[in-house]
Amino acid sequence: MECEEIKQLIEVKNVTIEGGKQNLRNVSFNLCLGEDVVFFGAEDSGIDYICPLLAHALEDYSGEVLYKEQHIKHMDFVEVHNFRKIFGYLQRKYALISNMTVYENIALPLRYHTDLSEREIHELVDSLIVYLHLSHCRDLRPVMLTRSEMLRTAFARAIALDPDMLLIEHPLEGQCLWSAQIFLQALRNRAFAPNKTVIVVTYQPLVYIDIATRFIMLHEGSIVFDGTKEEFETFENEYVKQFVDVLPYGPMTLR
Repeated sequence: MECEEIKQLIEVKNVTIEGGKQNLRNVSFNLCLGEDVVFFGAEDSGIDYICPLLAHALEDYSGEVLYKEQHIKHMDFVEVHNFRKIFGYLQRKYALISNMTVYENIALPLRYHTDLSEREIHELVDSLIVYLHLSHCRDLRPVMLTRSEMLRTAFARAIALDPDMLLIEHPLEGQCLWSAQIFLQALRNRAFAPNKTVIVVTYQPLVYIDIATRFIMLHEGSIVFDGTKEEFETFENEYVKQFVDVLPYGPMTLR
């Protein structure tokens, strides 16, 4: 899909990663400002490379990842620092700092990336804690949190800087869907906000059917579907149909 030049956020061109259990093979796509995209596929399909690639956490690949037409591999220290402020990153296992409380984890990016006063940080963090129903556990460390509380804390930290792009990896892994409703509603609010891009990597694309505007499926390192929500919902693509309907027959083979 093509973006208007002023709306293009990230361009991935012919990226290949080889050598592990997962690979990417000549993968290309554009991400537009305001677009909400779900990347999905089976285990070892290559989807787990998407967020690290976009977050400049990978170096060993061929091809290009461009931000404002600049290859992120060629950025200097200051450019990388500024680039990383445009996105929030909710990692697969949440990556909360174990010796910090809920409050301190959420405050971390504000202290590291801004010149806000402690009072301003306190007000922002408090508002996020109330918004995500974390007031009862604000002074607890991760080891004392439920899975849904950990998810909401990680989400609050990821949006603390109000980034243009939000990267989210397998957020509902090990989660009770009922308990995750606060997070899912907050994610909907984020996705519906103007000029905010949400990227979700998941094995459960149907959960995000009322959030995403675009769905991209990978299989064995290649893109086998890239379409709108409406195109995804028809299940006309044989890969999508087999994956969503959990069919044993089709173009994919279990190993």
